[in-house]
Amino acid sequence: MLQALGWGLLAGSSYFLGGLLALRWRVNNVLLGVLTGLGAGALLSAVAYKLIAEAGRLAGGSGFVGAGLIGGAVATSWVVTGAQRGVRLSAPPLHEPRFLVIALSVVAESIVVAGGLVSGYGISAALLAAVFLCGVPEAMADTGPLLKHGLTARHVMSAWLVMTILCGVCVAVFTLLLGLVRPEVVAFVLAFAGGGVLTNVTVRMVPEGLKDAGAATGIAIAVGFGLSFSLVEILGKH
Repeated sequence: MLQALGWGLLAGSSYFLGGLLALRWRVNNVLLGVLTGLGAGALLSAVAYKLIAEAGRLAGGSGFVGAGLIGGAVATSWVVTGAQRGVRLSAPPLHEPRFLVIALSVVAESIVVAGGLVSGYGISAALLAAVFLCGVPEAMADTGPLLKHGLTARHVMSAWLVMTILCGVCVAVFTLLLGLVRPEVVAFVLAFAGGGVLTNVTVRMVPEGLKDAGAATGIAIAVGFGLSFSLVEILGKH
C-alpha cells in the first residue's frame, strides 16, 4: 500500500513540476506544443503496448476490454466536451483550463500505474516517462490561463499539489481494490482507463499541440511514441 502510494506520488509530481516550471520560466508556445506532442505519443505507446496488452491477457477473450475502452471513451468525452453542462458530445471540446478535466486525466493515469503494480509486471521506466511527458506539459500549458482567470501563483501551485496527492491516493486505493477482484474486472478497469487516456490524447492534447506547434507536433508524437516503445524494448518489455 505504501509502495503504491509512493509510486503514485512520484507519477503525480509531474503536474507540480510542470506548474513550477511555468512559473519560473516563460515557455515558448512552439516548445510547449512539441512537449505536448511528446506526451501524447508516449501515452499512446504506453496504452497500446502496456495497458491494453495486459488487459487483453487478463480478459482472456471475454470482451471486457472492448466494453472498458468504449466506457472510458464515453465518460471522458462527456467531461471534456462539457456535456455535463448541457453541451452535445459532438460539440467541439472546451479548451479552458478546468481541474475537473485534469483530475479525470490524473485518475486515469493512476489506474495505469496501479495496473502495473497489480498485474505483476511492475512499474516501468516507459510508463513513468509517459506519465511525466503528459503531466509536465499539461500543467505548464494550464498554469498561465489559470493565473489569467484570477488565481494567484500560490493557489495554482496548491492545486497542482492536490493533483499530485490525488494521483498518489488513487494509485494506492486502486492497487488495493484491483488486488481483490477477478482478472476480468481488472481487465475492464484497465481498458476503461485506456479509453479515457486515448480520448484525452486525441481530443485535448493533440489539438492543443497542433495549435501551438503546428506540424511539428506530428513529429513530436512520433518521437514520443518511439521513445516510450524503445524503453519497453530495452527493458525487456517491462
